[in-house]
Amino acid sequence: MQPLWVVTVALFSLGLGAAPARDGEEMKLTDCPPAVQRSFKAETKGATIETVTREKEEDGETIYWADVTLNGKAYEVGVLEDGTLSEMNLAIDDEEVPFEKSPAAVRATFQAEAFGVKVATLARDRKYGITIFEAVVDHKGRGYEVAIAEDGTLVEKVLVIDDEEVELAACPAAVQAALREHSKGGEIRDITRSTGIGKPTYEAEVEIKKKVYLVEVGEDGHLISKSLEAGEE
Repeated sequence: MQPLWVVTVALFSLGLGAAPARDGEEMKLTDCPPAVQRSFKAETKGATIETVTREKEEDGETIYWADVTLNGKAYEVGVLEDGTLSEMNLAIDDEEVPFEKSPAAVRATFQAEAFGVKVATLARDRKYGITIFEAVVDHKGRGYEVAIAEDGTLVEKVLVIDDEEVELAACPAAVQAALREHSKGGEIRDITRSTGIGKPTYEAEVEIKKKVYLVEVGEDGHLISKSLEAGEE
């Protein structure tokens, strides 16, 4: 299940932003596996690397991070334990900038696209190979993320839809009844309540005869969808 859904109004193809701050184990480059050392040297063209941070990802994979300077620009480089390049991102020094200090083109587009909402700061990030300025604004009780390129181009304007994990007993009676009906006596687990567009909806994983289905129902109990989860065919 996805923890966050968004409805896209205007966008480019999504890409990776700058790597987050690292809090793993620091070590010397010479203490890294040989494959990692070779990859760092090849990708950074021999740039000086003083320390490397080793992190364990949620999927159990180990990744090594280093900050390097190439042609006067700072990059964050991530390499997997087998030497595979994971990420190489242009680092952005300031994560937040005052709205009035952002480029004039960004301010103009933001004022036109953000429903007239005023903000004090914008988040600055690197996406799609360009610098992006972003903020979440409230409009008619709903949150929208507005992202604008450095030249004033609107990149995204999306409605943020929050998901919340809930127990079956905490669902409305109509939802409980519908999930039990469509599970046909099977196990009901991992229920997610989604809000943002219209009335809340509830999605659950349901195991029926050793097959897992995703069942989504409305707040009033009407069935929205029931599908065999990917990989179960």
